[in-house]
Amino acid sequence: MAESTSMLPWLIVQICAFGVNMLLRLLLPRKSAKQVLLDRLERARSFEEWLNLAVDIDEVLGNDIWRRNPESRLYDHRLIYNRLEKVNEVLETGGIQELGNIIVTGLVRNLGDITVPRLYNRAYAGTKHVIEDYVLQMETAITEIDLSPTNYAGGLGSQAKMNFFHDSRLAYGRTCLLLQGGSVFGLCHLGVIKALYTQGLLPRVICGNATGALMAALVSVHTDQDLLDFLSGDGINLDAFAEKSKKAKKLAEAASSLERSAYSLFVFPRRLWRWFTSGYVLDEEVLKECVDANVGDITFEEAYKQTGRVLHITISTSDSAVPSLLNYLTAPNVLVRTAALASNAPDALEGKFKIQCKGRDGQLEDWHLPVDAPVEGTPLAPLPRYRKSASTEYDRHTPLSRLKELHNVNHFIVSQARPYLAPFLAPSSQHSNSPRSSKEPWSSQFMRYLILEVQHRMMQLDHLDLLPRSLRRLLFEESVPAASWILVPKVKASDFLRLLRNPRKQDVDYLILKGERSVWPAVSALHVRCAIEVALDKGYQRVRRLKPNRTFGDAPELNATVERSRKRRRTRTSFSDLTAETVPPEWRT
Repeated sequence: MAESTSMLPWLIVQICAFGVNMLLRLLLPRKSAKQVLLDRLERARSFEEWLNLAVDIDEVLGNDIWRRNPESRLYDHRLIYNRLEKVNEVLETGGIQELGNIIVTGLVRNLGDITVPRLYNRAYAGTKHVIEDYVLQMETAITEIDLSPTNYAGGLGSQAKMNFFHDSRLAYGRTCLLLQGGSVFGLCHLGVIKALYTQGLLPRVICGNATGALMAALVSVHTDQDLLDFLSGDGINLDAFAEKSKKAKKLAEAASSLERSAYSLFVFPRRLWRWFTSGYVLDEEVLKECVDANVGDITFEEAYKQTGRVLHITISTSDSAVPSLLNYLTAPNVLVRTAALASNAPDALEGKFKIQCKGRDGQLEDWHLPVDAPVEGTPLAPLPRYRKSASTEYDRHTPLSRLKELHNVNHFIVSQARPYLAPFLAPSSQHSNSPRSSKEPWSSQFMRYLILEVQHRMMQLDHLDLLPRSLRRLLFEESVPAASWILVPKVKASDFLRLLRNPRKQDVDYLILKGERSVWPAVSALHVRCAIEVALDKGYQRVRRLKPNRTFGDAPELNATVERSRKRRRTRTSFSDLTAETVPPEWRT
């Protein structure tokens, strides 16, 4: 009897737990298989994990059938299919000369509209197999020419091969990675760069402004051998911020509870005012120490020779004589770290940190232009400020249009991390970010339309020259003068709390991963847009370093590359295999 009495409370607890569980099942809708996979997709910590989940989602939704079917009204599928068959035929039976002719006739990035964003917003793991196969076989054909010997009949000589790659790169154009702002969220740019680098898609031309300039400077001074270790987060020196945090902690311990509360309350307004007036969210001196420790005294020209990457930093100035795009051509002896710091200021010439350069003797000195230097023996009176007319503003080269001219850029990958814009911007790949997909809440849509209306009214004030420079820099971004793909990190409300403290190691790792996740849904689209360009660039860089008439017969590792690329060919679905019975009508769009 005593034993049965002791079991009674246990039975009551079990019955109550069962009842609560059943009630929750009735009240809370059960997640579908798709939603479970989507939740896991957003929590993926590597691209391999993300891709496996994306493939599973496509199988659940039937998108794998859509990918296997080459037909679609969104692009010229017959043109791509026919070119793919021709490339395969020449690879099997043709010569190098004929292969080169096939390649040069298709050096268009958007051939047959294969880069239309809608082709990449349906399936998660990729786009039409025929498009991916075409790009893959074009890579194989370029590699075949690159590794072909130059001392046999029917082949290309050393100079002819050099001319082929030089002219093909010029015809196809180049891609620029554009890193725009971000404040503390600018660390997401490092994640974007890491994801592109691991996929072999990192452009050699990188441009940054504001915090994006700081991230571009950090990356452009590291060689390929050191870049991945640096991007893991361990290579970033945060000692300056750690020391600042220690001092703040000591002051907080000595202060009263009321003083600590007042200090915490005014952290965000103080940083917001600092950003609005000087362009810096974090303490300028601490930020300068951090940049100095990570970049060092290296110039644009030295960075280019060391890494081969073309770094561009844009600055804002009120003087039309000062170039607003700094690189190894326009400012070869300018220190990268000083240009990156000046990029955050509303006016680089009047900011707290002056741009410095290396003199002929290697000593550091302030960067002066000839127009600012007085004639010997005569004082130079300061020139009065003049009011620029609208025509003068539009006649001047904007930084991005100037960048296009200097480096034959016709495609941009834009990483947008500005904290006040990120929640309202839609990336080019929208299927993976559920809050910004077709099920986007009406509040976000309303805020986006409201921001567009405010920008339109501010633009009218700007045309009347009634807008302060600091506010203009806040509201307007230079339009990208070419085709582009936009990457936007998914920002949560809790992430904005990171603006209230100095970055720590865990913050760096968190934001780098967030930047990587913004790239993974776009890998397929970026591969189609950039893989041929990367293959041409690799071929050009390799050929230009070779001695005349050198062959590849004694290079087994290069020959193995060709064999691996040949084995990667996928068995494709042909038009003859598709019938009305095998392909549902809804998958033909």
